[in-house]
Amino acid sequence: MRRALIAVVLCAAPAARAWESACSVFANPAQDPSALKSQDAEACRPTGLDTARHRWIGRYDEHRLLFEATRELAGLPAALSATMPLQVFTTSDTVAVDGGVTPTLIPSAFEAATRMRFRQLTPGELAQLPDYSYALWDWAAGHETCPLSGASDATDCHDFAAHMGPVNANHFVPQSQRFYAHYHALALGRAAQCAAMKLKVAGEGGRFDAFLRACEWEALAYEAVGHHFLQDAWSMGHMWQRWGGASLADFPGVDDEARRDRAVLVALVAGLFHGARTVLQAVPSWTGYDVNDALCAPWADVRFMTAGGTLANGIGDNYLLYLAPFSANALYDTQSQTFFSCAASGMLEVYRAAGESHGPAMPGAGLVSVDPTSATCFGQRATNQAMARGAAINLKVAGAQAAIPLDARFVTRLVPQVARSTGKVPVSNQVRTEFRLGLSRFVTMTRIRAKEEPLSTDVADGQWGELLGAKPNGQYSGLPAYVDPPLPWSSADPRATHLGRLFHRAHAAEWCAALDDAALRRLKDHAADPLLDAEGRAVACTVCAELAVRHLRVGASAASYDTAQEPLCALLAPGSTLLYREAPGVTEPFALATGWCCP
Repeated sequence: MRRALIAVVLCAAPAARAWESACSVFANPAQDPSALKSQDAEACRPTGLDTARHRWIGRYDEHRLLFEATRELAGLPAALSATMPLQVFTTSDTVAVDGGVTPTLIPSAFEAATRMRFRQLTPGELAQLPDYSYALWDWAAGHETCPLSGASDATDCHDFAAHMGPVNANHFVPQSQRFYAHYHALALGRAAQCAAMKLKVAGEGGRFDAFLRACEWEALAYEAVGHHFLQDAWSMGHMWQRWGGASLADFPGVDDEARRDRAVLVALVAGLFHGARTVLQAVPSWTGYDVNDALCAPWADVRFMTAGGTLANGIGDNYLLYLAPFSANALYDTQSQTFFSCAASGMLEVYRAAGESHGPAMPGAGLVSVDPTSATCFGQRATNQAMARGAAINLKVAGAQAAIPLDARFVTRLVPQVARSTGKVPVSNQVRTEFRLGLSRFVTMTRIRAKEEPLSTDVADGQWGELLGAKPNGQYSGLPAYVDPPLPWSSADPRATHLGRLFHRAHAAEWCAALDDAALRRLKDHAADPLLDAEGRAVACTVCAELAVRHLRVGASAASYDTAQEPLCALLAPGSTLLYREAPGVTEPFALATGWCCP
């Protein structure tokens, strides 16, 4: 029985995620989250292409719930929780998936667009993005490329067990601090550009509010991606230094496959320390068991130490509802209050910097203003006693508590087998032997330190060495090449191109400056291309009008035009190209732009 239990556990357990994420297939994805949450929906298939094409809402969307609770506590308008349909211009290209094909989602050059898609989501859903995508630009490109150096095709690249999980050390402290700081800085940079846009269109009577809100939405999108790493830092299962880094290059080996060998094994061990409840509790044959794995489950002796030296109880994924404001249970108040102060501080900083175009923020009482990138928000660590509890698979069978030690001989033999089957790595005899010895050493040292100094945090702080040659994650610096690019963006960077085309309204100022007379003429010529099918022509006309209207003055010339309807580009980018258009009885700029693009 014991061997059967552990076999099922290990065969199901991937690398660790923190708070849960969810992806579901809905018949009408354009609905708001409140309506979608009430529906029974099929889970997305575990392919990267599928997760990029559906809503990140479901039964266990804990990352989204944390973001929404933060928004409410920070007093941001409820409109930011409504579904936003992002208009994306693409081509008629398709990509292969599961033996079939699906339309591409990669934003195309505007003068080549022949199809239009809508990406429906809320900022809160993007708090789950690092569990499915390498970066926001990766999601914008439909997961149709492979951002991870050393990985294979796009589908394998987005497989959590084979590639994403092995390099998710950035979801653990202290690496999570660096990734949050990157995205928070990116959000603030975009917010500053939103505020500049708002200043330039002030006095226009709200004509360009849609562009201001689009810009603010994008800034909050980056903050939401960053919030994932901040949220992870406050999941008990992630308050320790996992080994390795966010790139395969951070692992030892003579080539990428050898490095992935070790990365997959390390990730499996991290997942077992973190806990296997996420996977097992959903398995029908396990409904009679309670997989109450430390570190995440509410064990009395699973605690952490804050950066300020306060000892507190902690919980993690699948147990979100133990935290306030979801629960009145005061046992986890330190964890809840500190996290939400950090999260709300970051969100408010971005929203206020962007200009509050969705409405004024009205924060609730009880929050403390802190630097969200500081040790206050990332300095918490699991105690040695908690780490020792995590060194086993814990479950209740018929009410009786059972624990299967991670250094049991059977476990150390089975983990490499799981690495071969789910992680798709060979695992040589040499690596297998090194793994058994390394894991046994670490677990033994953890137990010793839990007895000697139960409330210290040296185990979680990575003071007890490597595993398979991978160092504790705090010893790796820098950011991988796949993250979203810092500002200012280069037009030669494909990551920036995907984002700029996806958030084309948010980046109106840049497009105003970039689209000269020749570029606008190419849009018009594309719309007139006789080789386009009916849908292609309609889309070409739409994208041409969408961009041309930003340059269009209602009138015959600079000497005679409607100064009350100055176009957006004249305000945002003085000196940019301007179009002049008039027609009998027509004064609405978009109608005139449509007539210019498609006479």
